[in-house]
Amino acid sequence: MNVKWLIVAILLIAVAASGCGGKDTTTYETDNGTKVEVTTDQKNQDSWCPVGTSWKTSNPTTGEEVSMMYTGSKEVDGVPMCVMEYKSTNPEDEVARVEYMFSEDSETFSWKSYYANGTVMSEMTMKDGKTTMIDENGKVTEFQSNQ
Repeated sequence: MNVKWLIVAILLIAVAASGCGGKDTTTYETDNGTKVEVTTDQKNQDSWCPVGTSWKTSNPTTGEEVSMMYTGSKEVDGVPMCVMEYKSTNPEDEVARVEYMFSEDSETFSWKSYYANGTVMSEMTMKDGKTTMIDENGKVTEFQSNQ
């Protein structure tokens, strides 16, 4: 899966999370016939971090699956963060898992990508206007955004 699918997933989760109803599962079909299943958890629907809400698509022929789920929340350096996890079983995907954490105001976030063997591929964080990126070789790039 590429970044385009990841963005589509995030948008679908946001749409699903804003709806109402119990623990609902809705299936959408893309222009190319791919089916996307979105599940929302009623008890968290009004939360900025709707734990239990998920997005999943699978290939019925190969069994490969890509999913994203709001998995919980935790405090990092005094900032409450929502945690999402992206997973892929597609062997063609370079990224097998991504842990994404973000604050309610989206001013602080952390994005960590992993290979299938569990090694960190890359990391990116932003806090207090400072963005830090670390690649798989440990090279650190930092910059301050203009606020």
